[in-house]
Amino acid sequence: SRSRSASVMPVDAKEEPEDEDSEREDDKLYCVCKTRYDEDRVMIACDRCDEWYHTQCVNMPDLEVDLVDQFICPVCMQSNPHLHLQTTYKRRCFFGLKHTDPSSSNACHKPSRGAFSKYCSDDCGIKYMQMRILQWERGGGKRDKLWESVKNAEKREGVVVCADVKMEIDRKPSPAPVSAQKLKANREIACLNTRLENVVREREMMKREMDMVLWREKLVKLASERAERVDECGWDQRLCFGEEEWDDFGAEVLESYEEKAKEEASDDVMQVDGITSHGEWWCTGKKKCERHAGWQKLRVAEVAFDKETKETILSTLTTREREIRKGIEDILYPPSTNASQAPSKPSLADPPLNGISKPRINGEAVEKGKKKKS
Repeated sequence: SRSRSASVMPVDAKEEPEDEDSEREDDKLYCVCKTRYDEDRVMIACDRCDEWYHTQCVNMPDLEVDLVDQFICPVCMQSNPHLHLQTTYKRRCFFGLKHTDPSSSNACHKPSRGAFSKYCSDDCGIKYMQMRILQWERGGGKRDKLWESVKNAEKREGVVVCADVKMEIDRKPSPAPVSAQKLKANREIACLNTRLENVVREREMMKREMDMVLWREKLVKLASERAERVDECGWDQRLCFGEEEWDDFGAEVLESYEEKAKEEASDDVMQVDGITSHGEWWCTGKKKCERHAGWQKLRVAEVAFDKETKETILSTLTTREREIRKGIEDILYPPSTNASQAPSKPSLADPPLNGISKPRINGEAVEKGKKKKS
């Protein structure tokens, strides 16, 4: 999403005092309140229709502007109820969520670093741990003894919950006791299977996200090629499609470019009620459109970053899955057991299976194919 305030508005009356275009832009009415631009009020652009709205008019706190992932204005949501459009938000920094007053301006309102960290920066992570240490000290802990209490801590692999279960007396003979080693192996296998299921589920979700990134990459390429061909801005609003829209119309969007190319080649564009077929998706402005200036480079860079990030995550998940499967195999079939069950090679000192030893002459075995001369 894009937001702007007084710090980012390119307004300079001294540079173009007599420019008619600038006067027209100043007279433009924005938002649902239909007022002119006010540099003291924060505004945000809709990722579908590119219209600007005041955050106050769409019931959005100014502090949450940086957390918006994709902003959909009320007009677009009302005009397309079948698409189930909604504004999406990024995950907020964990330190800001755990602040004594999360809604205050003193709390961190920046987005986290996604799959890499639940904090927006290393500084917020350090501040949160310092806050935890202070809380621990207020509870009676001593800072100098903190290391002694945590230096032997291991990575947590699960959470144990105590369940209140009423035991029923069974008169049937109890089963044979299982060895402690086998019980330990069963627990480890169950834990590894749970981790394996989580990794596989996470990898499948990441594959789905990767498919959407590849679709968006192809769409950016088609839109850029079309913009060069028709010498127009060519911005395609469908680049802002979310996951649900991608599921429903992903293939149709790519097919629309083939249909549009055929129409442009034949110079016979179908008109329906005065509107060009599929034409409402593309910006027909000049090649250097002020509203969508540089959209090709921005979208290509965004897609490349998303693709590289998801490829790294997929590679990590695949490696983790292999390690877990290898761990399960090592528990089920220990290397020592395989070595003990492998057939042993007969030594040279062992007699042959038929019980007949090799003939020897003067204490030395006769070599095959040679006769010893007397």
